[in-house]
Amino acid sequence: MFVEILISVGLLTVVFFEFYPIKVLKVENCKLREKFRKVNQKSFVVHVHTLFSYDSLGKPEEVEKVAQTLGVDKVFITDHDREDLKGFFPPSDRLVFGWEYQDGKYGRLLKLAEGKYTVIAHPNNEKKTLYRFKNLYESHFFYELVDLKDVLQGSKFSLKLYFFLRSLVLYPFLKLKALNFFPKLIPLNRWVEVYLKRTRGELKIIGGLDHHVKLSFWEKPKKFFSIPHYKWSFYILQNKTFGEDVFSSLNSGRFYLSFCSTEVYVEGNRVLVNRKRYLTFNHLASGKVSVNTCGRIEEGTKVVAIYGYTLRVGKLFFGLTPLAVFRWDVTSAKGG
Repeated sequence: MFVEILISVGLLTVVFFEFYPIKVLKVENCKLREKFRKVNQKSFVVHVHTLFSYDSLGKPEEVEKVAQTLGVDKVFITDHDREDLKGFFPPSDRLVFGWEYQDGKYGRLLKLAEGKYTVIAHPNNEKKTLYRFKNLYESHFFYELVDLKDVLQGSKFSLKLYFFLRSLVLYPFLKLKALNFFPKLIPLNRWVEVYLKRTRGELKIIGGLDHHVKLSFWEKPKKFFSIPHYKWSFYILQNKTFGEDVFSSLNSGRFYLSFCSTEVYVEGNRVLVNRKRYLTFNHLASGKVSVNTCGRIEEGTKVVAIYGYTLRVGKLFFGLTPLAVFRWDVTSAKGG
């Protein structure tokens, strides 16, 4: 009897979390007129730490190998307070040197590509005083809309525990796809609203991993082990370009944050995604949010967030999961 009760509780727990969260949404129902087609895009990851940070043990060679395996074109290394490391990194077309530091005026910043680009780091972290957003920035700054470390620190313990146990059970069978639950931990729409209130959509948005390796074993390139593994965060969050090379996209802002291998492209005022069903959330400059089922981008939209879902019953949506997000540039009618 006890075993049966335990199994029942376990199954109910799994069902609850797999269909979590459940939201009532006012959605415009419209049909997709075009089908998704794969286009040439480049990918890059930002905010990665190596053994040259005091709190990380990851090796640059491991970063290089994981990026190559997953097809990540550029990795922006940002070790703590280390502007002197360029000569210590092995020659690479993938690894791009930078650093993370505390600025007296602007707060926590990342410098990418030897200081060419500046990113406001951890703007959503309210727990650590050093990370708090100071509401000061230059127009060329980027805004780290999603930081994976902040996601873990800010999400509910029950969600983190279920994600860990689920990944542990499914990883031997599904490999990286076992991590597909992670985006449910991201309060994406709420963070977009905060971003718009703070910046009015003026800053380019970017996604950061803030990956630190805490346990590392490295014997040779084909024999290494680390926790957390770089491939986990590299899979969960990538920045992907809208058809341009990485540096051109950084200059123009024409890229999107992709969660768990989501691919997006924009055709006119339509967003097409490599998923069967998804919702398009249009975050307008006025603060209003409109939602539709056909990928249409509304006039006045500042940020577009794409969500998948497991089941729909009328206005009730089960298992809403962030898939992608990007800033919308109405002047060029392109993602950016």
